[in-house]
Amino acid sequence: MSNNNIDPPTRKALVTGGTTGLGESIALQLQADGYEVAVCGRRADKLAAMKARGFHSINCDVGDMEQVTQMGSWVARQWNRLELLVNCAGVALARSDFSEVSLADMDRVLRINLLGTIAVTQVMQPFVIAAKGNIINISSTLAQRPRAGSVVYSASKGGVEAFSRAIAIELAPHSVRVNCVAPGLVRTDIYLAAGMPAGAYDELLRARAIEIPLKRVGEPVDVAGLVAFLGSGAASWMTGVCIPLDGGGILR
Repeated sequence: MSNNNIDPPTRKALVTGGTTGLGESIALQLQADGYEVAVCGRRADKLAAMKARGFHSINCDVGDMEQVTQMGSWVARQWNRLELLVNCAGVALARSDFSEVSLADMDRVLRINLLGTIAVTQVMQPFVIAAKGNIINISSTLAQRPRAGSVVYSASKGGVEAFSRAIAIELAPHSVRVNCVAPGLVRTDIYLAAGMPAGAYDELLRARAIEIPLKRVGEPVDVAGLVAFLGSGAASWMTGVCIPLDGGGILR
């Protein structure tokens, strides 16, 4: 006799770059929605803080293929399935002329933003297929509407969007959906981490807000809400799309 009172297993989610900024907000939203959430990052203090809030914390630089493989081994041991993978880990460069960007900086941005997204997806693909789950990649409006000083970052995010569309086709027969979110300027520490002075960043936020039809820059919770929607059953017929989230900036 079957037992209809057995609770379904808790949904599992992995958020890369999940200890700060967009990733942290996404992880908190998914936790509130009932997921068991693992986050990965590179800073021990941030990982410890997330662990204290009830998250699984994995030390992983997504630009290091060996570490990505080890993270896959963790998922295999702990869960062996993944209802939602959010590729959010990313780095930027302080605004500079392309001629001033070093080859080492190019390598770091492309390795983390693009190759990291691709590698994590490949390693986690079997677990997402097992759960007939979802993959959500974080891009940027700079992929489609680049600005001066964003050449390498824009290129990395353009690759993320192309990859998202291609892998969506490949995984569709497995009932796995892949979508992409392209935020405009969101208030996080990504540019501060890249070396932009706090005063210059505050001025960038003020200047950019004036350009946006809704007259404000984004907040991490804005992105987290859209990610939660795309990972839900309400979006069950959406795959292979990249949604701009920019306060109407795309209208300008």
